[in-house]
Amino acid sequence: MPIGGFLDSMPTAVFVIFHIIFLLVGLWVVMKASKSKAKFASAFWLYILSQVGFLAVFGGIFTLKMGVLLEQILILIMVIWIATKTK
Repeated sequence: MPIGGFLDSMPTAVFVIFHIIFLLVGLWVVMKASKSKAKFASAFWLYILSQVGFLAVFGGIFTLKMGVLLEQILILIMVIWIATKTK
């Protein structure tokens, strides 16, 4: 059994709740970073979009592989964005 196989037995609602929490934390980070006028505050919107992508997986709009790929691309862009704005 692959590592994490036990998660398959958990109801989808658990994952939806976690991704909503992650989305809310992302919104909080954007608000906090924007308030402090951080150069990379807008980059955190990519994290929020990645969570919307995961919610789209659970809503049947994306496959899991598409959701994960989208999330990884958005996080990569966010990391590059932050790294290039940091002195």
